Amino acid sequence: MRNYPRKAWIAIFAALPWVANATENLHYLGIAYDAHSGQKLYQEEHFVFDQNDQRTRLVLYRCPSGQPFARKWVRGAASASDPDFDLVDARTGYREGVSGPPGARKVYVQVNDHSPLRSAPLEMPVNAVIDAGFDAYVRDHFDSLDPQARLAFLVPSRLGYMDLRLTDTSSAAGRRHIRLSLDTWYGFAAPSINLTYDTADRRLVQFKGISNIHDASGGSQTVRIEFPVSAEQPAPTPQDIRQAAGLPLVNRCPP
Repeated sequence: MRNYPRKAWIAIFAALPWVANATENLHYLGIAYDAHSGQKLYQEEHFVFDQNDQRTRLVLYRCPSGQPFARKWVRGAASASDPDFDLVDARTGYREGVSGPPGARKVYVQVNDHSPLRSAPLEMPVNAVIDAGFDAYVRDHFDSLDPQARLAFLVPSRLGYMDLRLTDTSSAAGRRHIRLSLDTWYGFAAPSINLTYDTADRRLVQFKGISNIHDASGGSQTVRIEFPVSAEQPAPTPQDIRQAAGLPLVNRCPP
């Protein structure tokens, strides 16, 4: 794979923030800041629970003022690196995801409200990773992680994969640092992201890189997303989940 446009590289990043725990229901927040100014840009609200024998994740992306503008569902086995998912951003009508039964899955994308939904049959190469399945991959290999692992990361906007290199950069003071970059000779010149995990519970605590949650002008933004322990909430009830699933999405964030 070569000559990746910037939009394709950006498209993988918002998939990654994912707190690891497959034994209990979870409710927690991630706060995204501008990596340069420190200004709060948006907030992620995660609900993790079991539904119909599947580990299910509901994510609400909220404006700084609190209104939800995007929603994502992720469904699959707790250890699956290739789950189904569906993301909708009401500000533009952007939608992307993966669905279908084994052997007949498809990847789809819709750029905005006025564009057609494009789709393609989904192939599964070796070390294929879909959306937040990256975190399942890291957890499953946490004690034996290849320091130069190669992954095929699905980019729905391309209806295909990008080759990524996962580099285990360092571990110190209870933290483990992992970098994702393009697996090409020119990867040094492309954007990369840096992830920090807590080594005790394999929990993602910080993300640094380009987000595919666009700014108000529709452009890309480089963010730092923090997942502080203080932002963890009580386990969600069925009522909490129903309410989050039914909240209307706003088509713009207040200034």
